[in-house]
Amino acid sequence: MSHPTAASTIRWEQDDAGVVTLVLDDPGQSANTMNAAFIDSLDAIADRVEAERDTIRGIIVTSAKKTFFAGGDLNDLLRVGPDQAQEIYEKNLRIKRGLRRIETLGKPVVAAINGAALGGGLEIALSCHHRIALDAPGSRIGFPEVTLGLLPGSGGVARTVRLLGVTDALLKWLLQGARYSPRRAQEAGLVHEVVATPEEMLAQARAFIDAHPESAQPWEDKDYRIPGGTPAQPKFAVNLPAFPANLRKAAGRRALPGAAQYPGRRRRGVPGGLRDRADHRGPVLHRAGRRPDRQEHDPGVLLRSAGGQLRGQPAPGDRARSGP
Repeated sequence: MSHPTAASTIRWEQDDAGVVTLVLDDPGQSANTMNAAFIDSLDAIADRVEAERDTIRGIIVTSAKKTFFAGGDLNDLLRVGPDQAQEIYEKNLRIKRGLRRIETLGKPVVAAINGAALGGGLEIALSCHHRIALDAPGSRIGFPEVTLGLLPGSGGVARTVRLLGVTDALLKWLLQGARYSPRRAQEAGLVHEVVATPEEMLAQARAFIDAHPESAQPWEDKDYRIPGGTPAQPKFAVNLPAFPANLRKAAGRRALPGAAQYPGRRRRGVPGGLRDRADHRGPVLHRAGRRPDRQEHDPGVLLRSAGGQLRGQPAPGDRARSGP
């Protein structure tokens, strides 16, 4: 039996077996977006899952809309000016913290992606331990916002890099704004299963919960290593300077994605949302100043310290952040 409880834009439904279905369903819009109501709802849901942890066997995240989640609310973004920068930053931190609290509950969390998951929608799905996508006509999965000068701001950069490695995360997901069909998204590494019907999608989600009573992200294991290595390893770092040239070649006459256009800034003392090491619109490529005699998009600038040595993992409390 289901016991629905409203939390504004996220509906809580818990059956007698202890499986909670979080139904994304903004009553004021035809598509779910990361607006103020969603942020408040996410906080409330995170509070509740922590309070009722012992009665929960697993969590399924899905949508009541034709799409799964559409990402940021453009109406909200269009109203943002420089004076709201800190406010928007804090809102994004709230989203990251809410997703992280559910992700680290110790219970299996499954994304049942019943339609398009773009931008913030993919970030929600990435915070789940298992992703099942419905092979719905026209459904697309990706980060198209990078073509508008934006990077995923709710943990998407950190999670894609940790799951796929730097190279695949950059070239397949973070730099070109590709929007994949569910089956292509599975081939590209961020979807685990593709199913033909909504009924099969929910059945497979429950099967995952049954098979994984205790579940966590792979990088929670202290022995986990990012696939392919990190910029701290010289054999990997030596290939990074080729990334901007390859990106320019792929873009052709199109404007480069925002990941390569916007300057990065280091910021200390800002709490992160993913093991205290998460990105917050952290740049992957970095503009090397405005001097015409320097390569404009040189990842080495971001990866090297002032002394010219390759920089490894950021120190505790050190964060990457981008801005206009």
